[in-house]
Amino acid sequence: MDVPEFNNYPLKEKVYLVFEHGNEIASRQFLYFNIKLYTLFGFFAEVWYVPNNNKIEKVETLNTDEILSLYKNEFDISELLK
Repeated sequence: MDVPEFNNYPLKEKVYLVFEHGNEIASRQFLYFNIKLYTLFGFFAEVWYVPNNNKIEKVETLNTDEILSLYKNEFDISELLK
């Protein structure tokens, strides 16, 4: 599966695929969202969860530049830069 195919699925299917096939690698907070970053099928996806409503609002795919920008404090890549 690739990103365009994944993005064409409805929200419920995306959630199922992420939870069934993904691996959680990071998390962050934004406003009232708990956002979890997953890797699956060779790409990255974020699950946007609202705890107050117990509802997943969206699942978005991200590219590597977006990951580095949003999660720069979550990963220590200093060893890769030597």
